[in-house]
Amino acid sequence: MSRLQRALLIDDRKGWRDRVRESIVDLNDGIVSAAGIGEGFAAAGASTRALLFAGATVVLTGGFAAGAIRYSEERTEWEMHHRLIEAERASIEADPAGELEELVALYEAKGLETGLARQVAAALTARDPLAAHADAELDLDSIPPARANLYAGLSAGLFFAFGAAVPLLGMRWLPTSERVELAFIPVLLALGLTGWFAAWVTGLPITRMVARNLVLGACAMGAGLIIGHAVAL
Repeated sequence: MSRLQRALLIDDRKGWRDRVRESIVDLNDGIVSAAGIGEGFAAAGASTRALLFAGATVVLTGGFAAGAIRYSEERTEWEMHHRLIEAERASIEADPAGELEELVALYEAKGLETGLARQVAAALTARDPLAAHADAELDLDSIPPARANLYAGLSAGLFFAFGAAVPLLGMRWLPTSERVELAFIPVLLALGLTGWFAAWVTGLPITRMVARNLVLGACAMGAGLIIGHAVAL
């Protein structure tokens, strides 16, 4: 396991794929959000300076909001799981025999014969009773350290900000007179690439993932375009 994997609390291929999939979602959110806002400003006739100001606002505030939301979600889930684990620990310490019988009943409910269920429960209890109950009763394989919540929030914020910067930088260098029309090109290209990469990571059909990204991106920019023209009237 590399130092980076240990630092980010990712210990297997599944962990990497899950983290990459989440990052692609954040990246797409940033691209689509900034594309819709940028197209609206461009359609309203905003100057390049105003467009850059709006873009910087989206990158900074949107990235912070995405990171804060992800951290809050992850932290809340971690606290709920931690409370369940601590309650289970207290129950095991108070009545180990009764908890063993409860574990036997859980394995019986999953289809094991009574004798085999008791053997499995006894073996797992001897090794780590809390882990056995967390898996069978709470359906929790493990709870990552608290700092994993911070990593998740930072990752969400950074990838959102990076995604938001892509369409806005593209618009910055487009000819002012044709910015509204040409803005669709870099945005749809970026969304097509993230859709392809998401398909590669998840194993889902490439056409479906790419088409989904393109349609959602076009709709967001279309909405911004309509609002921008309405404001300019």
